[in-house]
Amino acid sequence: MSGQRKWLVTWARTVGMPIGITDEDDPKFLPITQVNVKRALALRTFWIILHVVTCVFIIVGNGRALGFW
Repeated sequence: MSGQRKWLVTWARTVGMPIGITDEDDPKFLPITQVNVKRALALRTFWIILHVVTCVFIIVGNGRALGFW
């Protein structure tokens, strides 16, 4: 398995997407196709990044308001 594929499988399992039980197989029960799993994974990744960026801006804004920087 390539490094990029291994990273994709690890990230998908981290955020709860059904990409496979082991590195060599597909999940036994798929409510959606693997193509749709990858699309949903991309949307979920975007949503997580959006939350992290939002939190950073909130922290920076409050830090400026409180005079930390």
